[in-house]
Amino acid sequence: MKKNHLSLIVPLLLLLPISHVIHVGLLEAKPVSAGSSSYTGASLPTTIDLNDVSIEKVRAYYAPLEGKDYSGNDLLKALKPILSSGQQHYSYDTGSNIWKAYEITDRDWSKSPANATIDGTFDPEKNIITGYKYGSSVSNPGNNNPYLRLLYRNDGETDGDIQAWGPHGGNNGNGIDREHVWPKSRGFDSGNDGNYGARGDLHHLMAADHTVNSNYHNNLPYAFIDMNKSFKDAGSDYSYDDGNLTGLSLNVSSSVKVFEPQDRDKGDIARACFYMVARYNNISGDDDTIDSGNPNLTLDDTLSTATESSTASKAVSLGVLRDLLAWHRLDPVDDFERHRNDLLYLNYTKNRNPFIDYPSWVDAIWGGVLLGSDKRTITFRDETPIGKASPSKDSVYGQYPGEEVSPIASISIEGAKTSFEVGDAFSFGGKVIGKAEDNSTREVTLECTFSGYDMSKAGDYQVTVTHTPSGKSASYTIKVVEKAAPSSSEQPSSSGSSTPSVDPKPSPADAVKNIPLPILIGIGAGAIVVIILLIIIFTKLSKKQKKAVTKAVKKTVKSASKSSKKKK
Repeated sequence: MKKNHLSLIVPLLLLLPISHVIHVGLLEAKPVSAGSSSYTGASLPTTIDLNDVSIEKVRAYYAPLEGKDYSGNDLLKALKPILSSGQQHYSYDTGSNIWKAYEITDRDWSKSPANATIDGTFDPEKNIITGYKYGSSVSNPGNNNPYLRLLYRNDGETDGDIQAWGPHGGNNGNGIDREHVWPKSRGFDSGNDGNYGARGDLHHLMAADHTVNSNYHNNLPYAFIDMNKSFKDAGSDYSYDDGNLTGLSLNVSSSVKVFEPQDRDKGDIARACFYMVARYNNISGDDDTIDSGNPNLTLDDTLSTATESSTASKAVSLGVLRDLLAWHRLDPVDDFERHRNDLLYLNYTKNRNPFIDYPSWVDAIWGGVLLGSDKRTITFRDETPIGKASPSKDSVYGQYPGEEVSPIASISIEGAKTSFEVGDAFSFGGKVIGKAEDNSTREVTLECTFSGYDMSKAGDYQVTVTHTPSGKSASYTIKVVEKAAPSSSEQPSSSGSSTPSVDPKPSPADAVKNIPLPILIGIGAGAIVVIILLIIIFTKLSKKQKKAVTKAVKKTVKSASKSSKKKK
């Protein structure tokens, strides 16, 4: 008998929605720790995909953000698991694969095109290299040895040309460094260079000119240099160093020296720093594996060159944030940076830099800045996030203008809320449109202040809207009225009785109508199952048992009928 019961129950259990079972399993899954203890060294690919990643695939990569309206720290927090999932790191120690990876990731593709590959086969139709062989050292560079594009070096100059296995380090200033755009000393200095993790993350570990990196950047914060104060031009000895400066900050008062790279590298450096904060943070407060490989980083305007190790409760900062935001606009994403991001994703790190893919997300996290006419002085800093991340709607590779927008000459007001009641909180509810000196227009609402109203008493008020950076103003009128009296339906009864009204007793039909549809369907399905089970059981009874069951049912029905008549 028990066996027969099980044979009936098991098929019913199989009718449960499979999607429900899978969903429960996903909810119970534990996330993999992002700590450096889980990092292993990645092997270099010998089949190298040189294709650009389609916009559709870029959007799909960030699909977990869709419909969530993330901005500010919430967006940083949401990006971390996307960027860390499946990520590959490389060892930074001597002889590491990082030097070899530069042959592809930091390659100057105009001077060393893919069809110049010697050890390996390039398929121009598929845009893939197979059987690629890397060099192993300066003394054994291999046959490919392509030219590189270096940070801090103007590759338009003849003496800027250098191959992947040219001098590493000094040698009359012509050497190559593995530059940590985010200095190791700021957040993850403890530990051995052989450890995997942030120090081996190729998104911020770029090939750079040794002289500028060692003598002028080192671990200094990034910022615009105040040209009216003492500074040193790293190009005093080498023409390709022009524009790389050390000195004091222009926009933040401090005695700490800062570093300003040449204009071509400003945006690349800014976006690498933005990536590091998105990838390595503990905004959620639940990552207990913060260490040298998995640091806790943040960006602000604090200037420091002190060596600090981050902890789960203490993020270590790098500045100057306001200048990095300006660099992001002044030096927009270019083809080399986009292609490097794709090469890393397809072949090496297996993750992406979201601020190369979606430049507008920088504003959605940190807000924006406005520059003065000198394109260096920050005239306004808005820390309020601008917009929210929407992978399906935001512009992939969307460009900021190559230089800061023209100053605002006048402002106008659209769609402002004009009716309020006494005690309401003032809300603008519209848009402020700024007209620039070049006749272009843009919304500037977030950069405005509002004054001239009094929400504590009725009256007509002229609200003045002032665009903070330019000082331009415009006005509009609002009406504040006394709160309306309650409607007659809300008035108490004239008898003054406090006896609450009683709803009429619902009929059985009304009761059924109020039962939710899913429950009715469930009751119906259950009744059907019971009927089926009764039929199955009844058909297996002997004739004598069937006759006895029929007699018992008739007797029960007859008894119920008599009882009903007595109650009436």
